[in-house]
Amino acid sequence: MEGEFHFNKQEKKYLTSFPGMLVVFQVLDDMDRVILASDEMLETLNFTYDELVTYFVNGSKPLIKYTGLDGTTKYFEGKAIPQKRKHATLKYVTYADVTEIYSRLDALEQNDTEGDSFYKQIVENSQVAFFWKDKNRKFKGANKAFLDAYGFNSVSDIIGKTDEDMGWHTDPEKFKNIEEKVLKGEKTAPAHTKNLIQGRQRDIIATKSPLYDKNGEIDGLVGSFFDITDVEE
Repeated sequence: MEGEFHFNKQEKKYLTSFPGMLVVFQVLDDMDRVILASDEMLETLNFTYDELVTYFVNGSKPLIKYTGLDGTTKYFEGKAIPQKRKHATLKYVTYADVTEIYSRLDALEQNDTEGDSFYKQIVENSQVAFFWKDKNRKFKGANKAFLDAYGFNSVSDIIGKTDEDMGWHTDPEKFKNIEEKVLKGEKTAPAHTKNLIQGRQRDIIATKSPLYDKNGEIDGLVGSFFDITDVEE
């Protein structure tokens, strides 16, 4: 049984002086618990160590939205590297400043309907089938390639429905479990699978990823696939 992990003095000195924003978590009872943070992490967020622990009380975050005392909002995106130690499972998360990217996206949403239309056109005209769902795995939208593949005339045919409602999988529980993992933060690698499309079993390559809101919380999932049946045949 795993107990609380402690770094030796040399490791602790190296990690706290790490030249970047670093937080080390220990995975205990399926929860990420802070056990160490770099000095730069604390300084950048203007947190004490205890304040940082409280901030991450619900586990690690893929995206940090931080507003400083001067009112300036910054975004930091995290990348996690797991490590299995003796009697402990650790997760090293480094954060990078992505404020410029999110500031541009905010500007597009607030002031530039043309920019929003541009991105929609890219998705809509892609030959790869895209779809997106809410936290309950219900469809919120899909592009033309997706609708064409399944023979739908309108996205309203799938809005508010799950895969099980549509009857697309011979093993629906398997796909349900995959989506539930994605909604917990996992990203699936491209996978070769089979779907019932317009009454015919098709070979597809599919992938799914979490969708995050501006606060870094998972708000749903996005997926894509392309049909390789004719290629294989």
